[in-house]
Amino acid sequence: MRPEAAALLLVSVMLLALIIPPADAAGPPEHANASSRAVEAVKEALNRGPADAPGQNKDPAAEEERTESAAPMPGIWAAVLVLVLLAGGSAILLRRLKKREPDACRTVVSRPPGFPPELADRYDRAAFIGRGGLGEVFSARRRDDGRVVAVKVPLARDEVTGRAFMNEMRFLEDLNHPNILAVHSVNILPVPFVEMEYLPRTLKDLDKPLPPETAARIAAGIAAGLAFAHERGVVHLDIKPGNILLADDLTPKIADWGMGRMVETGRDTGVTGYTLAYAAPEQIAPGRYGRPDARTDIYQTGAVFYELVTGRPPFADGNLAGLAEAILNDQPLPPPAFDWIILRCLEKDPANRCQSATELLDAILAAMKGAGEP
Repeated sequence: MRPEAAALLLVSVMLLALIIPPADAAGPPEHANASSRAVEAVKEALNRGPADAPGQNKDPAAEEERTESAAPMPGIWAAVLVLVLLAGGSAILLRRLKKREPDACRTVVSRPPGFPPELADRYDRAAFIGRGGLGEVFSARRRDDGRVVAVKVPLARDEVTGRAFMNEMRFLEDLNHPNILAVHSVNILPVPFVEMEYLPRTLKDLDKPLPPETAARIAAGIAAGLAFAHERGVVHLDIKPGNILLADDLTPKIADWGMGRMVETGRDTGVTGYTLAYAAPEQIAPGRYGRPDARTDIYQTGAVFYELVTGRPPFADGNLAGLAEAILNDQPLPPPAFDWIILRCLEKDPANRCQSATELLDAILAAMKGAGEP
């Protein structure tokens, strides 16, 4: 019971006890309000018998007592008063409870775990999207203009993660291309973060296989974005469906450069790794095939292209060891379309692949033109 209701009930009971006098425990209930004089008068009248008819020799005390007994009982008015008090108190209590109820139309700003509270002045309605090699990505609405954007923040606030995140920021600042996810701003204050364009879909979300011409257009877009990055000395090293975002017209945009590095300087983000289903042989066995480079992006693009036209990755063994062994030693089944381009991308030896993203792009465009594509 709420404190307000308990207090109201207690006051009502105390008031009722004060107004209604207690009954005489010695007498029967019907004589609970009779005084001792009235009782004596009744006894005397019984002793006199029938000769003393009504109206003859009446006892004034008895008459007065009968008048008192005929008066309305105060308990009725007390009960009415208590009911009035309870009704009024209930109305007050209901008004207070309504004030405590949250307004269903009021916007409640939520901050999911991982989203820095320091960014609350810039963004609201933050929602977790996913996690990459270096950071977590959230959708959020900018407070100044209401635009929905993607905000990437470091996974952890330690020196190693911070340095790697800053390196990725440097990569992104120079990568302005229609097939690379646009970066709106990069900052280290109040916390390190990157604000990017928000696209809700990735290649992973599409039902596959796709029509060959649609798959080829998407693969060509990925190759164009990689060619732009490679010309600036940046390699991605983690091309996969989940890192290819899609505009409404299915224009692909490469995202998440957390595994990337600068080719000429050898500077990388400080994070190494790969997604095994799309990993190139040199990522698994660098001692045999050499260090990953721009041609690693070519292999991974071929793996994505293969999945777009077949509905599955080139190698899909049930366990990690078997999958790694297949990538190193087995040949994938030929895809139903653009097979010579895709299989060349998937060559084990990087020297046998397309040697640049520009070469791959030209091959895809030429094949599309030969197939009647505009």
